[in-house]
Amino acid sequence: MIFIWLIVIAVVAVVIVLIVNSAKQSQGRSPGLDSSHSSAVEKVKERYAKGEIDREEYKQIMEDLKE
Repeated sequence: MIFIWLIVIAVVAVVIVLIVNSAKQSQGRSPGLDSSHSSAVEKVKERYAKGEIDREEYKQIMEDLKE
């Protein structure tokens, strides 16, 4: 009986560790790359809206950011 409970506890612990690792990996990957890219795009859009850069510069920067 004790052996069964130890197995259940071990399985629950493994599941918790897998969930935590999965959450850490998803936070580490996407937001870093995506947020910095969207942040750059937003800054370029703001600069264009304020008139700091012209249409050609805007197009060139946006094209460069796609790469």
